[in-house]
Amino acid sequence: MRPLRLRHGLAAGYSHLRLKPNIYRCFSSSQVHHELTPFTRRLFKLPSAPSPPSQHHNDLTTFLSYAEHISLPQTSSVHVGTHYEYTVLRTLRRYALSLNRIGGRDDAGIDLVGTWHLPERERERALRVLVQCKSLKAKVGPNVVRELEGTFRQAPVGWRTGETVGVLVSPREATKGVRDTLARSTYPLFWMMIERDGTLKQALWNARAEALGIGPLGVETRYGTTEDTESGSVTKEMLLTWDGCDIPDMDQVEQKLIQFTEQWIASWGINLSEIQKGELLDAVERVLPHDVSAQLLDRTISDADRKKVIQALQERLQQQPASG
Repeated sequence: MRPLRLRHGLAAGYSHLRLKPNIYRCFSSSQVHHELTPFTRRLFKLPSAPSPPSQHHNDLTTFLSYAEHISLPQTSSVHVGTHYEYTVLRTLRRYALSLNRIGGRDDAGIDLVGTWHLPERERERALRVLVQCKSLKAKVGPNVVRELEGTFRQAPVGWRTGETVGVLVSPREATKGVRDTLARSTYPLFWMMIERDGTLKQALWNARAEALGIGPLGVETRYGTTEDTESGSVTKEMLLTWDGCDIPDMDQVEQKLIQFTEQWIASWGINLSEIQKGELLDAVERVLPHDVSAQLLDRTISDADRKKVIQALQERLQQQPASG
């Protein structure tokens, strides 16, 4: 059995740290999402998240506003749990995880679902992710690993693939029992220790997870000095890395996906409405051989194939009744 990959470190909790001379890594507390259209999600074969459990909030800021509006006690289990889930969601966006909260009565034990756009897996090969958040003060035992394994069998449509990983997140460090159970699991699993303020303190994953092509994934503890203190005290920050380099955050990934979508549409040389873009993708999948259409993001489509697709698209559009 291959040993469990264990990485851990401390972070100082500052939002603006000097990591190297004249090099800074900034994590904004605000979220700047580049919303992906249904067409972009389809082009990159990204699953659509299930309906959110609440219509009143969709991130930490809106939840805190709603909680204040209804006078929800900060010590209540609902407040503590929901606050932690949104904190985890925001923290993991820094490492190219696009997550949605689905926790609710019928969540099958899953709190967050989404995709992980690691370098070299940014497009249709993005990993599917199931997340359970254990916002408990007491230590958690090996049973939580077995509970996470059970979520694979009840995962939402779009997450029942051979490239889905499970992630357990807790403000507590993994016990020896948890580490041993994680290592023995036949499922690709992660453990992440994220404090209630969003600081990443520990990351572990097993051999089954590494077999999905995440060998370059690593963890670094970087040292620097604070920007806003006179003492210039030394700080520590724990970061997930890819082949020793910073992982682009989800804001950057979304921007790249949108730019690629625009370039892909423009490459066809025709003006299309949003509905017609979907028709174009239908034509590509219908006309081109499966091995080409399944990898159309990574392969150049020949001029002859382009003509076939455009002809099929035009025939399809001509069959549709004129609007108005």
